[in-house]
Amino acid sequence: MHAHLMQLVQVTASLFGGILMIAGLFVLWSKSSSGWLLFALAGEAISMLFRLAYAVLPSMFASTPTIGMVWAATGLMAAAGVLGYALEQPSRRT
Repeated sequence: MHAHLMQLVQVTASLFGGILMIAGLFVLWSKSSSGWLLFALAGEAISMLFRLAYAVLPSMFASTPTIGMVWAATGLMAAAGVLGYALEQPSRRT
């Protein structure tokens, strides 16, 4: 019972974190219309779908390691989009 509760808390926290990340990226994108943010938003949204699939069918991920590699690539996609956006912003040093 305790292990099941911990797994539920982990999945819920991961999903909530993903939702917050998508919301933050969407707010930034709506203000700047940056292609980099759209790229990051797409990566995070796809990653969220993998999180949901993992919550429902964890055995599928254990039996198909390629899915885990694709999931990791979506995280890299989101990170690259955020980095691209940060690099395209003008420096604010005075």
